[in-house]
Amino acid sequence: MHCNCRTFFTTASITLAAAIMFRRGTRSSGRNAAEGVAPAGPTAGRLSIADTLARSSTPAARPELAQQLREHYSDVCECWKTEQQLPIVYDSGYNITLLGLEKLHPFDSCKFSKVVAGLQAAGVIAGISQLVKPLPASLTALQSVHSQTYLQQLHSSSLKVAQVTELSPLALLPHSLVQRKVLQPMRLHVAGTVLAAALAVAHGWAVNVGGGMHHAHREDGSGWCPYADITLAVQRIRAASAGAVSRVMVIDLDVHQGNGVERDKLAANDEQMYILDMYNSHTYPLDTPAKAAINAKVELRPGTADEEYLSQLHSALAKAAAVFPQPHLVIYNAGTDILAGDPLGSLCVSAAGVQQRDAAVFAFAEQQGAPIAMLLSGGYTRASAGVIVESLTALLRGLAGKLGSLGDAS
Repeated sequence: MHCNCRTFFTTASITLAAAIMFRRGTRSSGRNAAEGVAPAGPTAGRLSIADTLARSSTPAARPELAQQLREHYSDVCECWKTEQQLPIVYDSGYNITLLGLEKLHPFDSCKFSKVVAGLQAAGVIAGISQLVKPLPASLTALQSVHSQTYLQQLHSSSLKVAQVTELSPLALLPHSLVQRKVLQPMRLHVAGTVLAAALAVAHGWAVNVGGGMHHAHREDGSGWCPYADITLAVQRIRAASAGAVSRVMVIDLDVHQGNGVERDKLAANDEQMYILDMYNSHTYPLDTPAKAAINAKVELRPGTADEEYLSQLHSALAKAAAVFPQPHLVIYNAGTDILAGDPLGSLCVSAAGVQQRDAAVFAFAEQQGAPIAMLLSGGYTRASAGVIVESLTALLRGLAGKLGSLGDAS
């Protein structure tokens, strides 16, 4: 995730096309789902994607930890996931609108509502009530991963927020307005990432419809990333699980180096975190000292396209499996700024390539028996919205199909 502050600020990116998956024995309906055609209504013996995913957990789930985790996350969620909800975290407050100034930024700050609206329109979810609702991350929580000096600057100066978000007009606005309209939504994203990590452990997978602020670290923020949500998520899951979840793998496939997470890893001398970072080596942030934290470093050239990209990814995943097998949790930063045409990414990966990338990471987690929490992170072209939608749809469809088969076999 990043916005280039050397150019002045421009604008960015969901519609969703999903399908319904059904249990074994409904071949014609299965064909319809594969073709993107949903049946007219529910039929006995058949479960929608949402029903299947809400009622089932993957083999990577740690249900024995669910109650223990639940007791440690009351500050970041209104209510723990119910049997009717999916382990997908979202709040309408994720979306940032501020007198139209948000449109001066390359990042589509309202794409999150488009994701959810698309899911609902496609029948993948019945409504927002099927998603888990976070509460804003508290100051106490933020203080556990950020210095007092940085938080004081961020929470008292519109200029500091303007610098971190790279949206300079914010410096001219009353700080109370900036806090309410910019930082409050960001704190919801942080809580969403923290909560998604716990839900992934409890259910085998989870998605935060936002988050992935991988440039923020203890001492500072940048590139539209004011808070270190990934660092906080790792810290919290380790403490809440009493060490049962300690070995964490961060797979960062946003086009920009995840230097914030890396700086926090170095500062903590965290040998229980493995970082696979695959990024354009010719663009922001060019943070050479932070690279020392990367275990599997893949530096891409501008213009890298599908074949080379996917080959490099598979090699890096194979290395990760050999060096750091069976992590207790995978946090996947799934930025779509790798897309061809992205003004800040400068790669040439196609929509199909993004889908193959996401499928490869989920398959890796499955093979390793690891829960996976997916964060949406960056993406600055209009096309990225639809690509995210298509990829999420394919992932949910495939996951529901597997879980439905497991249910039939039991």
